[in-house]
Amino acid sequence: MTRIAFLGLGRMGVPMAGRLIAAGHDVAVWNRTASRFPAELCAVLAASPAAAADGRDLVITMLTDGNAVEDVLFGPDGAAPALTPGAVVADLSTIGPDAARRVRDRLPDGVGYVDAPVLGSVPQAEAGELEVLAGGTGDDLARCTGALEVLGRVRHVGPPGSGAALKLVANGTLVANFAVLGEALALAGRLGLDRDLVLDVLSRTSAQARRLRDAEPGAEPRFTLALAAKDLGLALDVPGAPDAGVLAAAHARTSAALADGLGPHDLIALADHAGKDSPMRVMLGNPVSVPPPPNPFYSHTAHVTAGSMLYVSGQIALTEDGKVDAPGDMARQSEVIFSLLERILAAHGAGFADVVNVRTFVTDLGRVAEYGAVRQRYFPGAAPTSTTVEVARLFHPDALLEVEVVAALP
Repeated sequence: MTRIAFLGLGRMGVPMAGRLIAAGHDVAVWNRTASRFPAELCAVLAASPAAAADGRDLVITMLTDGNAVEDVLFGPDGAAPALTPGAVVADLSTIGPDAARRVRDRLPDGVGYVDAPVLGSVPQAEAGELEVLAGGTGDDLARCTGALEVLGRVRHVGPPGSGAALKLVANGTLVANFAVLGEALALAGRLGLDRDLVLDVLSRTSAQARRLRDAEPGAEPRFTLALAAKDLGLALDVPGAPDAGVLAAAHARTSAALADGLGPHDLIALADHAGKDSPMRVMLGNPVSVPPPPNPFYSHTAHVTAGSMLYVSGQIALTEDGKVDAPGDMARQSEVIFSLLERILAAHGAGFADVVNVRTFVTDLGRVAEYGAVRQRYFPGAAPTSTTVEVARLFHPDALLEVEVVAALP
């Protein structure tokens, strides 16, 4: 049995402290917000970090960042002054090697220190299947290994600071993978691939794809985007870290996601966010599973990736003085309408290649070929989806046709 002070009862801290208690260790706990202490946790709730650490062999910290760790250990009523020679501090937080070194240097003489951040989330904490990345001397680690093994696999990764450093490498890779996964899914969408199919294939080699594939809507976050962004920022603060490249780009992605209010969301939200600003792509086509259209002037379907859409109301061939141009002339009115549409599209940075749907109202279907000859010049490539309807009359009595379009803004 080890006498342990466990400082920090967040979503990870509660199941970890619970496992230590269930294993028979004598555990005193402290949490900054005492009201969040779960009643089912059979432990002594100390009034301060110092009170929790008094007379304890091992102090475990599981806190948000380096500032929180230093405050809990060295601030008012901090745990460090209450420690006696032979005690060990095991910091399981993710704080980076610089903060780990500061903490170690400030501890009282004779007090050991192990930086031991963990890989895994709440399910692994509950099951005792965390990966504990322990940096420290052999003697310091030996004094706390028995307790840490209750939490999962303890791996001695090197001298003091090594655990904190390796955790930054691991989390930096994790965040970048989700950002890349989001862009890959956006690419798949532009290529017309089914998202579920792509995730299923990618999940064969990517744990992140499996998490995204198996995510349940509304589930509690396993690792918030805010914490992930903090860890990636620590990695990029390492002297000599490149200010350009994949990790820097991933950091820009996380910053943009934070600015959009996704901090409290699970890190998997980064994948969806990373794909949102990808360029739109329009794919027009006629599925082989249905008969082809009766003429080549329109497509059955238009597949548009997520992005901005432009809806243009019905246009008639009005002149600047509000009169219909060339009453009775279908071809001339068609030219005027497409000229208007061209200017409207251009004002939004688009063109006829971005049009996905055309809806036309004509007063005489017998003259639709005149309209079709004009329209075909404006759609030289794949034809958009289209509907043409004959109506008894239009809003203006001299108008022979009215055309409205929907376009995807590039």
